[in-house]
Amino acid sequence: MLTKELDLNAMENCVCFNLRWVSRAFSQFFVGELRQHGLLPTQTPILGLLAARPEASMAEVSDWLAMDRTTLVRNLRPLERDGLIKVTGKGRGNKVSLSLTTKGRQTLAQFLPDWRMAQQKIIETLGKERWTEILRDLERAALALN
Repeated sequence: MLTKELDLNAMENCVCFNLRWVSRAFSQFFVGELRQHGLLPTQTPILGLLAARPEASMAEVSDWLAMDRTTLVRNLRPLERDGLIKVTGKGRGNKVSLSLTTKGRQTLAQFLPDWRMAQQKIIETLGKERWTEILRDLERAALALN
């Protein structure tokens, strides 16, 4: 979408628009590649985090994912409904703990090989070195803006 020269006054070069456009394209790719597992790209990092940390508080998960509580709760509901996670405690002053269930561990184990293949397709498209540079640049920008 980039015009011949980077004219930051041209709407098609809007940083926010282009990051959101690329993000949607990548998200749609992952949804298509991993549809058979019934998980959304916003849910899988939650399962991955809970696999690495057997019990985490809602605040820890929210902070680690840089996701506000409302968005996190929206992503947790179907995971809890489907028996992939267990939520204990109730909010507002009480610690809410999240943990992966046996079904959640099994689902994640079935999901990961296909997720790795989807990751590999993208890395092959971009090149490993280029992806490393992009990730480093995006992280640096995000930290500078916070």
